[in-house]
Amino acid sequence: FSYSNSKAHYGQYHSIYDSFAWMDKFGGGDSLDAEGSSFELMAFAAKLWGLLALRLADSPIVPLDHVSQGRALTRYAEHVKEEIANIDKTTFDFAMEGLFEAIDSYAKNAAQLQLYCSKESAELAKSKSPLDSASELKEQVEICNEKLGLTERFFLLDDGLPGRPWFRHCLQAPGLDLGYAAESFPGIQQALDESRYVLAQDQIDKATERIAAAAENLVVEPL
Repeated sequence: FSYSNSKAHYGQYHSIYDSFAWMDKFGGGDSLDAEGSSFELMAFAAKLWGLLALRLADSPIVPLDHVSQGRALTRYAEHVKEEIANIDKTTFDFAMEGLFEAIDSYAKNAAQLQLYCSKESAELAKSKSPLDSASELKEQVEICNEKLGLTERFFLLDDGLPGRPWFRHCLQAPGLDLGYAAESFPGIQQALDESRYVLAQDQIDKATERIAAAAENLVVEPL
């Protein structure tokens, strides 16, 4: 554990040898430096994640940010576009316009939803007992939570990823050759890596449809 990315005291990862004895002898133990001992840093990390869990559980409006996800989707798609640019169009001519349009809609609707929910959060802070009755504010808060908390489900593919139906998320999954490490647009990336271009286009189309559906779910209708 470290407060920076430049160094870490503990080089093992989910080892079967993780124990107090191993940590004390090899993992930093109680040896102190400017950042504290390994045990202190682990306790700090546990407290931090505990506070995050409490905030997620107790916030009247779910603190999830789809605007950041919209920016991430753009990066994912740009990476795919760069890979496709290296493929001769006479071999296969990919169509990605729909994917970028769906991502643009998602990002736009996410920004509007964030603004809407920020206003409701401000109203909530001013109200003494806003959620005790079937008030308009309560209904608006429920709309925010449904869209913020459940839109992620729209990224699930009915049939899962090619050859791996148990992985259903179209935006990220463990890489086929990466083991535990995640891969963005895994269905598309896997097909491109295998030079299965028809399958890659099919995965682009499916991701486009899922992102468009998620974008539609982010739309806030006037009450």
